[in-house]
Amino acid sequence: MESYKQNIPISFVSFAEKLPFGVFVFSSPTSQYNLDCELIYANPLAKDLIPNPHQLRTPIKVRDLFPNLEKEGILSQIFTDLSDKISSQFDLNAELLLNSQCDKNRIYSLLTKELNETQFYFLIEEVTEPSFAEKNFRENEFKLDHVLKTMINGVVVTNLEGQIIYANESAANILSLSIDKIQNKYFSGKDWRQIREDGSPLPVDELPLAIALEKQKTVYNFEHGIVSEGEKVKWLSINAAPLFDETGKLEGATASFLDITELKNTEHTIKSQNRKLKAILDAIERSAIVSVTDKKGIIKRVNQKFIQISGYTEKELVGSDHKKLNSKFHPKEFWEKMWKDILSGHPWEGVIRNQSKLGNFFWLQTFIHPLYDSNDSIESFLSIRFNITEEVDALENTNRMLHFTGIQNSKLQNFAYIVSHNIRQHSSNFTSLIDLLEESPSEEERKNILNMLHASSDKLNETITHLNDIISINQMLNKPMETCSIEEEIQKTLYILKGSIESRNIKVYLDLEEKLELKIIPAYLESILLNLVSNAIKYVRLKNGAFIRISAKKKNYQVQLTVEDNGLGINLEKHGTKIFGMFKTFHKNEDARGIGLFITKSQVEVLGGTITVESTEGIGSTFTVFLPENPNQVIPF
Repeated sequence: MESYKQNIPISFVSFAEKLPFGVFVFSSPTSQYNLDCELIYANPLAKDLIPNPHQLRTPIKVRDLFPNLEKEGILSQIFTDLSDKISSQFDLNAELLLNSQCDKNRIYSLLTKELNETQFYFLIEEVTEPSFAEKNFRENEFKLDHVLKTMINGVVVTNLEGQIIYANESAANILSLSIDKIQNKYFSGKDWRQIREDGSPLPVDELPLAIALEKQKTVYNFEHGIVSEGEKVKWLSINAAPLFDETGKLEGATASFLDITELKNTEHTIKSQNRKLKAILDAIERSAIVSVTDKKGIIKRVNQKFIQISGYTEKELVGSDHKKLNSKFHPKEFWEKMWKDILSGHPWEGVIRNQSKLGNFFWLQTFIHPLYDSNDSIESFLSIRFNITEEVDALENTNRMLHFTGIQNSKLQNFAYIVSHNIRQHSSNFTSLIDLLEESPSEEERKNILNMLHASSDKLNETITHLNDIISINQMLNKPMETCSIEEEIQKTLYILKGSIESRNIKVYLDLEEKLELKIIPAYLESILLNLVSNAIKYVRLKNGAFIRISAKKKNYQVQLTVEDNGLGINLEKHGTKIFGMFKTFHKNEDARGIGLFITKSQVEVLGGTITVESTEGIGSTFTVFLPENPNQVIPF
């Protein structure tokens, strides 16, 4: 019977040898449980229970050991239960169980269980004293069952030659082989190919079982691939250890392993994705301006391009916020909307104008993405920016060109009107008067004709002066801009017009923001103020109670200048589309020429500003001018 011991796992044999009850293991080569199943192992206590062992034939079968159980039909019940994967338990007296002449009052407990698809075992323990014996039996039975049934890893055991003498079901499942195709094979044989991670063959002396056998060392978490019978590569994580008998002599080795193929494939996928992601991030690092901030906007990281364009050092940037780069171009509402979006978890995209440490302005196409922690809470913000200053400058120049081209076209139309109408009219008048003069009329008539020629000459001169005023608008563009005090320029204008204001008994009110300044061509600002205030004086309607209110304040990076009066007013329904036209007058005022508002509008537009009017006939008018703080930075989108 000792020859059969090699078919039992060494770990099982070592455990069973020390148990305080009998253990019989039977094998059925046909996978059918019956009376002819052969005994392949019995521990020492089980051997002591066999009556007259020398009289038994070899191999020993179930019917030879338990003939009385066969007669009572108990074995039949046991085989039925085993086929149904059910454990059986019986309490029997000694005579029935062992077919012996021993004390018939002794009671034994018989437990049967399946070990694997071809093997099952009997556990026999005396339970004559139930209180202690039953408890001990249950505890030991649980331990043995635990060893046999809780092997979740694949397990193989080899002898000293490296031949696999035991493999559990998990090993067969992991390797996609049946147990009989694993047992009796050599772990280093040609039945399977074992490889490194790069696909190259793994030398035999590096295999975990080889190290356990040859160097008698334990190997932990060794990973390699194995291919058997044309299957795809399976990746294993292996622990291997030498096995020693009770005297300390090496008798083999054991290996337990897990299938990590899916984990390995996932790892390869992650590595591949990480390589791609790293390439993308490297490209972004080289081409984009990158920063990371916490939830409060404090900068935690900046890349080299951010440092270069900002002019600040990394030390100056990290720990501060982006307000350091604020150009004061965007209104408060712009930033409030951005923070609302990103704190809500939404990506944000927009164009931001920043200012470097040296004072240079630059435009960035900006993308801000929230980053989350393991609890799906926003942890930080990633900002990726691209420098689009050149594109914005090009667009600004294009729009300026289109803007000024439109103004020039309007002026050309007015020039054409003046040339075709006013100058031609003067020319025709001169021709008629000269013809009359050539007819040699009386001296008195000649004097009248000369007077009319002088009057026509004055009108022609006035027209030419108007043309010169319009041309001067373009010429003034070449003059440098200066920072002017709004209050000082308004006071200059009021001083120039002081006589007219006092003679008409007009009250002037000022509502000016303190220390308000504007970068502008000084002559333009003087002309705009002079035209608007003189118009308000010219069209006063009251002898008492007349007023002019001048206000100025900063609003959205512009200066808002307003001139309000309670004069004659204008019927905007009738004249609204003509109010800023050339030679357009709306009252029978002999001083009206219809050129002042046209010139004012032209000057305002050239500076990148706008002018509007609100007026009610008989009540008064309000002219509002919006001028950029810095006309050079205006982008007329």
